[in-house]
Amino acid sequence: MQLSKYMDQKRQWIILAAVAILIVLIVLAVLGALGGSNRQISASRLRCTATQSVTPFGDSILYYDGMTLFCLDARGNEKWSYAVGSSASFSCSDNLIAAWSGSQLHFIDRNGHSTYHDILSDTVQFARVGTKYVAVVVGNDVSPSLQIKDLQGTSVDNETSKFADMIMLDVGFFGDGEYLWTTSVDIYGTAPDVTMNTFLVNMRNTGTVSLGENLTYGIVYAGTKLYVVSTRQLRQYDYRGTIDPAGTVLVYGWQLVDHQISGGNPMLLFAPNRQMDDQGTINELRLLSGKVDRRFTLPNSCVGASLYNRRIYAFAHDMIYRADVSAQRFTAVALPSTVGNASITGYLGMLKNGVALLASDNEVYAVTLP
Repeated sequence: MQLSKYMDQKRQWIILAAVAILIVLIVLAVLGALGGSNRQISASRLRCTATQSVTPFGDSILYYDGMTLFCLDARGNEKWSYAVGSSASFSCSDNLIAAWSGSQLHFIDRNGHSTYHDILSDTVQFARVGTKYVAVVVGNDVSPSLQIKDLQGTSVDNETSKFADMIMLDVGFFGDGEYLWTTSVDIYGTAPDVTMNTFLVNMRNTGTVSLGENLTYGIVYAGTKLYVVSTRQLRQYDYRGTIDPAGTVLVYGWQLVDHQISGGNPMLLFAPNRQMDDQGTINELRLLSGKVDRRFTLPNSCVGASLYNRRIYAFAHDMIYRADVSAQRFTAVALPSTVGNASITGYLGMLKNGVALLASDNEVYAVTLP
């Protein structure tokens, strides 16, 4: 009798434990912790137009009307505005904006408050925002100066010698935000030659490497590598500019359209160059991630594509196509009724919370992806 009672109690405990595990799994699935999503697709029409430099800003949206920089939430409600003057440009991270016009430079936090504003001694070409510093390229197009400021505008570094007789192409921060890379081209050479420099802020130049005559237009940092994308190939370098000979992949004919970092590895999404240049729509995609090199044929012509939450999203005129990176086929999701009869003509970017910014001619919609 005691043995039978013990076995009954043990069986009850096993059943209770199984039920508890099932409940936990259901809760996790509902919260999206298993990689799934129970969100319904929805859309909000924004008051900005597609020509007003519409830009993702974390989970918010920036646009510039020619005088003022506005910040909206994903539903289109205004969060703040900041006057930056005419003929201004801006770039941002998820938490800070650098805006410039002529020699005026502004740093604006995510709440719309100025953390720095000054008139520099020379014209600002462009600026790039990192997690700890802002890189500001100033001066003439040829032989510019690279100034590094902290997030409150205090100057911490300045570099000119590496850019003599050069035109600066781009700048970006990597690692823990203490390192940065630059790409520049020598205008007096017999053939175009793109040079990549890497720096430790306020310390030293850590590496210089010639990238050749093919235009380098994308650099992604993941793990401990810089993934350098040109019109011909993808190459991997460390912070000293030492190439990984096993990391070179031919990407001629493909253009990088988006990337996402997953577990220290980059997911790089490409579309055919010819389709984007000639037709403005794409029918194929290519995903590079580690040793994975996969091709995807889209069910219909699309105006753009993106990565979010380890999924591929492609945007057609009247439909959104979605696929897991290991899936064999796409799932079609109809655009919400809010969009009405509008035909999607462009993809403008993705907010960090999975809201896609889509254009229908000059109208802009914020579409929450399922």
